[in-house]
Amino acid sequence: MLVSYRTAGRRRLAAALAFALGTTAAAAQETGAGAQGEAARPAAAAPANKDWPCKQILVEEISLPTVWSGPPIENVEWRKDERTTDLVTLISARRTTLEAAQKAIEEFAAAAGADKNARLTALFAGVFETLNSERGHIIDGLTRFGRKQKALATRIRAENSELQKNPAETPPGVEPADDPATQKLQLDLRIFDEGRKSLSFACEAPTLVEQRLFALARAIQNEME
Repeated sequence: MLVSYRTAGRRRLAAALAFALGTTAAAAQETGAGAQGEAARPAAAAPANKDWPCKQILVEEISLPTVWSGPPIENVEWRKDERTTDLVTLISARRTTLEAAQKAIEEFAAAAGADKNARLTALFAGVFETLNSERGHIIDGLTRFGRKQKALATRIRAENSELQKNPAETPPGVEPADDPATQKLQLDLRIFDEGRKSLSFACEAPTLVEQRLFALARAIQNEME
């Protein structure tokens, strides 16, 4: 009776873990109705990426017209001017507050002279390229993470299936949770759940980049004549 009780307890533990995994996996894979931000909204919805782990709709790149109504920036060689490249680096960095960035833009515009509009356009071209690239790297990282989570979920389901198909007898004095196979399942589930919890913060990163780009674009355009 003692062995049977332990085996039954192990089965209940495995079933509970499987239920938890199913719940967290569904939450992680769900595609919500929200978007990553107005700056990233396309004319038509982008194809679904099965590895995308966030509830926000995946939009690969920021649409230029949604953040910029100034002169065209195609083929603008913003890296030619050292002061422009230095300012792009400064104001694009998250460690620079938006207030400090706006002040730096105002100072840049005041010293630009007759070429102010052209230099401000080059400045925005650099900011757009830099932040769009940063956002792309974030999205790539999140997609890789989602792929790993899916692989881990598949492994957990297999581990749980083995536990339920082959409930080996636990030696006397050993609790079901102390069994190596059960411990491995618990460890993998904990890793999976910790990753799921971190997504609530990580999935906001693309939106934060969009918001910064929008604010900088507005600050630059405000200085144009």
